Amino acid sequence: MGAAFIIVTRSQDHFLDLVEAAYELPEQPEAFETFIQSIKVYLFGDLEGSQVVAPGHTVDQEAPTLERLTDRVQRLIQRLDASNEPAQSRFHAIIEIARDSKTVTGNPAAERLLDCSFPLNFDALPLDYEAMRFISEYLFKHRQAHMMDKVFLTTVGTEERRSCMALIQRPENAQGIARISISYIDWTEKLLRRIGEAFELSNRELSVLQGYLEHLSAKDIAKKSGRSLETIKSQSKSILRKTGCQRMSDVMQLSASIAYLLRQIPDGPEPKARLAWRTPERGLHTFRSSRGRTVAWYRVGEGTQPVLFIHGLIQGPFFPSNIVNQLNQLDLYLVCPSRPGFGFSDPSTSRRVYNETVLDDASELLDQIGVTSCPVLVHQGGSSHGFRIASRLGERCKHLTLVDGGVPVHDRASLAFMDSNSRMMAAANRRSPSFLKMLTRLGLATYKLRGIDAYLQELYKASHADLRALKQTEFCRVLSEGIFHTTEQDAEVWVRDGNAAMENWSDAFTAYRGGQTWVLGEDARILSHKWIESYLENVDKAEVHLIEGAGNTLLYTHAKTVFETVRATMT
Repeated sequence: MGAAFIIVTRSQDHFLDLVEAAYELPEQPEAFETFIQSIKVYLFGDLEGSQVVAPGHTVDQEAPTLERLTDRVQRLIQRLDASNEPAQSRFHAIIEIARDSKTVTGNPAAERLLDCSFPLNFDALPLDYEAMRFISEYLFKHRQAHMMDKVFLTTVGTEERRSCMALIQRPENAQGIARISISYIDWTEKLLRRIGEAFELSNRELSVLQGYLEHLSAKDIAKKSGRSLETIKSQSKSILRKTGCQRMSDVMQLSASIAYLLRQIPDGPEPKARLAWRTPERGLHTFRSSRGRTVAWYRVGEGTQPVLFIHGLIQGPFFPSNIVNQLNQLDLYLVCPSRPGFGFSDPSTSRRVYNETVLDDASELLDQIGVTSCPVLVHQGGSSHGFRIASRLGERCKHLTLVDGGVPVHDRASLAFMDSNSRMMAAANRRSPSFLKMLTRLGLATYKLRGIDAYLQELYKASHADLRALKQTEFCRVLSEGIFHTTEQDAEVWVRDGNAAMENWSDAFTAYRGGQTWVLGEDARILSHKWIESYLENVDKAEVHLIEGAGNTLLYTHAKTVFETVRATMT
């Protein structure tokens, strides 16, 4: 990434942290962000990506090890997806206690809940005093014949106390292992209200029950609420009468059981069916290239004036019907080739010839359909390809328009204007393609399990404008289809296309001499518009349109502006 970079060396501890985070994914796919953070720390030494690893400390030499690790974790995630287990059972905390040695072991979910590492001694369990006394008497003072499975309540943690319901199962023999399943209960206002409604409790009675559920005494509840102890005792008797219980501990266990049941019942409408992870075929065409490869391309719109559209890395050549209508009104149609390895286009024969293959496919496509000249419209990660294609086309390229496009990012100054995820991708592309492939493969497996909506929310969480766009169903659909287009074949396309975007393509940038228009979002977070504007200050024929309040989804949120800009370059 250049000699000006600060250099740090990787630590073996950071690599082990990364491996541990990878193995957490099958147990908890929601922990993917932790996995991302572990990669950043390993690549950079910090989470922001302000430092770059030493060139000599490459992970390519570890590629076989990473490949085996990735294969194993991916299989575990896919096995979990195939099992169709409820999410709650997958993440259930389970500990096992040996009666003879008092040694405690547990699953990863238990380590997260209890914030500890196994094995440990029974006395070191971070449970409340009453729960520890109950377990101790149950396991170590009763005879085997008198043991029965028991449900009890406990609080977990030393600093942050969390209410849990637990089930202890008796050992199968006197020397055996007792298993305790622990389920965390988040006593939210909504959950408490539903329990109160089930028992027909008044608001005052419900607040008393909440105190008991937080493991407060009647005296503590009185002090906290500003009521007398006698009032609390009276309201406690009313709670017992309404619930049909004899002791408040029974009410607490009953409440915990109801909370567990409510967690299994859908709260509101049934969730949307997951979209099939498959590249769309509407408008799809193919041709056989001079290299003998199948090249896929899409026609979008019914106008008579062609525009060559170069898609991004993640967002593909798909548009909602209202945007297609705008194209038709402007008498335009988009010619959208899928780059090698995307969608249904055959991959390039090697990484080395990838960029040249992209050029050949685009120019051959225009020849195949008889387009002699047209403007070129480039989106996001397709920027480096767009400049190369426009230069190859020469006078056949009437104008170059870039939507949320990028400029060459090959020095430390440019990385300062990227978000940390983009910096991580840049570092992985240049220094550690093995890590990039690992990240992509495990990311795909994880989000195929979690659903595409979770991926989109994570991808655009830094931009309020983009999160607003995700509320529109049609935008979510085409954004999802872009992901499917990128991932139709395998993770290798991320490496090849990522290299094209992240390598130093300054020569391609300066080789293009024609007119260029940049349409940028003020709230775009992948690469700041300020860096792009500063980069273009001394570029002839470069015009910048900054759209206020737009993010990285501006091609869809401001499509009319984009296509009118393209149409204006054709007159």
